[in-house]
Amino acid sequence: MSATPARDARSLARQLLLDAIVLGGLADALLRGGFGVGLLVWTLALVATFAYFVRRRGDHPTGEQKAWLATGLFFAAAFAFRDSESLLFYDFLAILVAGAMLGAISSKASPMRSVLGQRVRDLAQAWVRAMQTGLIAIVYAIRASAVGERTQAWRAGRGKTVLRSALLALPLLLVFGALLSSADPVFGSLLSLPNLDLGEVISHLVIAGVVAWIIGGWLYGALMDERAVVRVRDGMPITLGSIDITIILGCLVALFGLFVGVQIRWFFGGEQLVRSTTGLSYAQYARRGFFELVMVSLLVLPVLLGSRAAIPKEDTAAIQRHRALSIPMLLLLGGVMASALGRMALYVHYYGLSTDRLNASVFMLWLAVVFAWFGLTVLRGRTHDFAAGMTITGFATLAALNLMNPEVLVARVNIARAHTALVTADSVTATAGADAPVDLAYLTYRLSGDAASEVVDAVLAAPVSPVGAPSRTAEVKARCEAVRGLFRRWGTGKVDQNSWRHSDDWRAWNLGVSRASAAVRTNDPRLRAVSCWDASGEVPFGDRDGRPARPGEQWYDPTKPDSH
Repeated sequence: MSATPARDARSLARQLLLDAIVLGGLADALLRGGFGVGLLVWTLALVATFAYFVRRRGDHPTGEQKAWLATGLFFAAAFAFRDSESLLFYDFLAILVAGAMLGAISSKASPMRSVLGQRVRDLAQAWVRAMQTGLIAIVYAIRASAVGERTQAWRAGRGKTVLRSALLALPLLLVFGALLSSADPVFGSLLSLPNLDLGEVISHLVIAGVVAWIIGGWLYGALMDERAVVRVRDGMPITLGSIDITIILGCLVALFGLFVGVQIRWFFGGEQLVRSTTGLSYAQYARRGFFELVMVSLLVLPVLLGSRAAIPKEDTAAIQRHRALSIPMLLLLGGVMASALGRMALYVHYYGLSTDRLNASVFMLWLAVVFAWFGLTVLRGRTHDFAAGMTITGFATLAALNLMNPEVLVARVNIARAHTALVTADSVTATAGADAPVDLAYLTYRLSGDAASEVVDAVLAAPVSPVGAPSRTAEVKARCEAVRGLFRRWGTGKVDQNSWRHSDDWRAWNLGVSRASAAVRTNDPRLRAVSCWDASGEVPFGDRDGRPARPGEQWYDPTKPDSH
């Protein structure tokens, strides 16, 4: 930027501010109704703007810049073909991280030119720097555009007098205009103002303004002016020596060793040992431990990285001690993670699979890859190779989750698990008193449109419980309630009004929602033929519309959205 003439710099800064305002207004127009295909359209506009200013700066997008732009576009596109809110939350975080990394490698003032070869703390500092720059760099852009100079000159001239006079005249006009309008309705009709919702207008301005401020600052700090980039102090606040490392990691190794020893006991001792020592059943034991072990595994990573970063480069004894204690700690952590995955297997066996359990299991497997990569890089002195591998595998894991459609997997596992349990039951009495074999309530109301086709197939399948068994009644009632839920959520082509997404708005259109609506509408006659339970026995759902099942209860009529 130092070689660019001042006039061109001002012109470029003004154009950047104008484009930021356009992107802010576009965000308000496309994203107000919810994130869907509108987010993809807005991200495409942002990518095009970024590429344009890179070329205006006299550069060409590098291969890594293109990779980060493609990464952001991929996860923005996920909002157009996935409907799982838990998955889309991580996709949105991925977009933010990709934008921060793109800004970090694009700024001439940033020490980074690539994610490759960077330490974890370098990436963390780049993320902090990108957030701070996005908040304050817009001030530098306004100064560079000479808008401030023009404002100062305007205030010193005739404009100041005009503004002062207008402010004095405005209240007088309002008072006398109101009185005259009340005196003569015809005159009042001439001065009537359009009926504007002030709250709605302010909300539009706030959304557009906030987005324009952040995007303008991010673009200017990344591409235009080195002064706008916030400097982050390097180095750790404390240093650790050999004794510190021995005490800290040595205590953790002892603690982990004791825990793994206990896990070996319950692994070989089975449910009898668990019940005798804790009073819990195998299912309760598995349910209580998994997520705590996930958190333990997650916290080990910053402990190992932070303690290694706090060792001065010249302290070879402390570095060797850190390596010597990290190896057994990683081996013991492998036992902890194996225990966690074993508990999850029991958890799913007794309680079924959910999206939270699937996501946590995938996260645990990714952590296993990260720790293996830690051993191959940091513990062998290649500290600058670790962060890139962790970042790339993290994005790749999340991308794989989007491509595999996790909610369909959850639905299929639960359906197959329930059928297997019934097949292995040796008699009617074995299932007596049991709930419905398939947890249709969870599948219908907790899963998104991504799994609706699987749920429809499960509801349309013939009941598997024997006629006359208590589980038969529970299964029929669950299937009937699932039909109600399917009609309520997807039967009209819209998501229920409690959802943040409305598929009738093209900006929030989503492939998962569209497929769910199509599955329900296509199978409408068959869904109405699904049997419901009442005192007289099983009756098709379509014959129950509007008729009470019990005194005071009204059956849901899918043709009347307010009847439930």
